[in-house]
Amino acid sequence: MKRKVGDYSNYVQHPRYGRGPRFTDVCPKGVLPGYRLSTYQSDTTIGGTAVEADLERQSFSPVPVLYYFDLKRECVDCGRPFIFFAEEQKYWYETLGFALDSKCVRCIDCRNRQHGLERQRRRYEELYHCKDRTIDEDIEMAECAVSLVEHGIFHTRQTEHIRMLLNRIAGDNSVGRRYNHIRNRVLRIEGANDGGQTDERQPE
Repeated sequence: MKRKVGDYSNYVQHPRYGRGPRFTDVCPKGVLPGYRLSTYQSDTTIGGTAVEADLERQSFSPVPVLYYFDLKRECVDCGRPFIFFAEEQKYWYETLGFALDSKCVRCIDCRNRQHGLERQRRRYEELYHCKDRTIDEDIEMAECAVSLVEHGIFHTRQTEHIRMLLNRIAGDNSVGRRYNHIRNRVLRIEGANDGGQTDERQPE
């Protein structure tokens, strides 16, 4: 019997699992005492997508899960709908060792963006404590900082420190294009905070 598939054309595309449900031939058996059928029981569960759990690989839980199902989700960052795939859950809870009550609240695009920001913050802190930074390290530090400001990780006052970094490398032809790109981003941030007025002067 052919399953009726809804419209998932507006769902976020996952690079490995796709956009729509991944139906399986797994037929869940009766639920044993002390176990639960799936990680989440709700109307967002997509039937026919069961993937059997490996109980020995799950992280400890008072009530282990027997199956994973594809789940409809809405991203807390971008608001787009996405599927938290059963195979993805199996990887989370059995390979990565996440707790079974760990919820996926971001789509794959926003998760990747979040991870990228976390890497940038770690790199910024590493460079901040580095003595005798090179020109390339100063420009990298400024790039990390301006990105973190743009995404609300750092306060907009951080642009003052970015300008200090730019002042150190102003006039170095080897980073001219990157310097101008960062400077323009700083001006946009400051202009937004000042009601659209930007300071077009070169950094002193």
